[in-house]
Amino acid sequence: MVHAAVDSLVKSPRPCGVPPVTAATDPRCGPEATLDAPHPTREDAPAVPSLTFRAVPAYDAAMRPSTARPAARSFLAIVTFLAGTAGLAPPAPGQPAEFLEPRHAAYEEIEALAARGDLDSLRIYTRPLARIDVARALLRARGLRPEVETEPSYARLEREFARELADLDTTRAYPESGPLVDSGPKETRFRLQSAAHVRGDYDETRDDAHFRFRDETAVGVRMGLQVWPGFGAYEEIVITRIRGQREWIDPLAADTDVEMAVLHAGLTARGGPVTGAIGYDYFRWGPGRRGTLLLSDNAGPMGYLQLRGDFAGRVSITTLSGILSYEEDRMFAAHRVEFAATRWLTLGIAEAARYSSDGPDLLYAIGLLPYSIVERIHVREASADSIRGESRSNVMASGDVVVRVNRDLSLYGELLVDDFGTEEEQMPDRFGWTAGFRSHRPVGAGAIRFLGEYTFVRNYTYSVDYGANYEYRGKPLGYALGPDAENVWVEAAYDLTRDWQVRWTGDFTNKGEGRIGEAWTPALGDVDNSRPMGVVERRREVWGDVRWIPRDNVDVALGLGYRSRANVDHQSGVDETAWLGRLAAELRY
Repeated sequence: MVHAAVDSLVKSPRPCGVPPVTAATDPRCGPEATLDAPHPTREDAPAVPSLTFRAVPAYDAAMRPSTARPAARSFLAIVTFLAGTAGLAPPAPGQPAEFLEPRHAAYEEIEALAARGDLDSLRIYTRPLARIDVARALLRARGLRPEVETEPSYARLEREFARELADLDTTRAYPESGPLVDSGPKETRFRLQSAAHVRGDYDETRDDAHFRFRDETAVGVRMGLQVWPGFGAYEEIVITRIRGQREWIDPLAADTDVEMAVLHAGLTARGGPVTGAIGYDYFRWGPGRRGTLLLSDNAGPMGYLQLRGDFAGRVSITTLSGILSYEEDRMFAAHRVEFAATRWLTLGIAEAARYSSDGPDLLYAIGLLPYSIVERIHVREASADSIRGESRSNVMASGDVVVRVNRDLSLYGELLVDDFGTEEEQMPDRFGWTAGFRSHRPVGAGAIRFLGEYTFVRNYTYSVDYGANYEYRGKPLGYALGPDAENVWVEAAYDLTRDWQVRWTGDFTNKGEGRIGEAWTPALGDVDNSRPMGVVERRREVWGDVRWIPRDNVDVALGLGYRSRANVDHQSGVDETAWLGRLAAELRY
């Protein structure tokens, strides 16, 4: 696992025994207080810092002295320095960090509690979050408002985070379905769980087979190691169907199309209020439900280095460096600040850059400077105009806001700014925006949820004419539907009990002919991208789902849907309707 993490930062031959990493997607989409002391009131309760420094193991140059590129060696030197600094910091208030992957269904429950003001010490829109920080926020919520335990969302999270809650709170038992291996005390614990991820869908218009299991279906094991006070490691390895590039991938067995893949992996370390992490995972920044605009979990996991600080339970500062393709010198950098301005107002501001380099660039990686300024620095460093074009990056920024009107209603929005036409009079503005609301209202032993969201991303957003398109593995790093897309998402859910939920969703999309990678050029002249362009495909889908969560290690959902499409694949006058079905199951032991 350590080799795999180092390999994601240093371009070198893969060490023997390290499996190739492969994307997998999921369609579902303060000081530690003494727990038996009197709980403070909400007014005088201290905010709980959840800051973690995910420090990276010191890189031993003797391991691969001849393969690390200069840029990567410089980058790793900075990381090693920061890790050493964290080691000198006061002991962290938290425990070793294992991340809750951004596509986990638990985030739906986290959002529900946060919308009601119960998770006021957790900045939830910069994901992934550390599992231990979520558990600490749950304990704080229970201490401030004991009746929160009766809500289905809290009860589901209490089951999901039983291990972390047991580590933090020794005053009560937190039952957990035991893993295959759970060895050692919490100070030096190793755990191993088996896991199965099942995804299937039915489409009556599909020619070959109406029902099929999706590529995300996999079986495997998840391993975790924690060494107190601040070191953690985790990895999930699965057996799954080969996802593309079949001629380059050796199957696990002869005459099969299955391979071994890594879904998530990470090394984390905490020191003071900072967390450092290196590994392979998804990321999602922003409050959107159908998708987020600057950085989403749409494109797949990437090799990354992340530093995050959480201060006083009110501010999180994150800097992220990612590897999109070493062979093609495609790198990624992003930084974000999320802060609670008041108890009812949360703000976020972020910037991202897709740039070209033979390794992570120091100025992009440290995350201290605006990326547009970093680009100018590199342009001026170049010795000739003929090579200055290679220094150009694709930089965009976003801002988001969440307003909690009352305990039952919150409003949110996000604005993505790619570029405005300041140099070319004919250049179209390139941006996108989201606006939505969430309502969560307890009803007896259950709860009713409503959500509505509108998103529009203008054509030519994410794309540039010099090749640095904002994409990864052919998909946008931002909004899942890409540019030239307009979407309305509505959702109503009823939590009957902790174990049962019924849900209705409507997904209404107008998709123009624009695609990521198709950039505006002066040759196109004056265009109007204020609405979807060309022959617009109009897709309407409605779904009814039933979800059953009888235990902490079982989560099953079945859905029935109906879809209508007008102007199918942008062919004017071609329409289609279809009945749909879907299956999702998460099992672990």
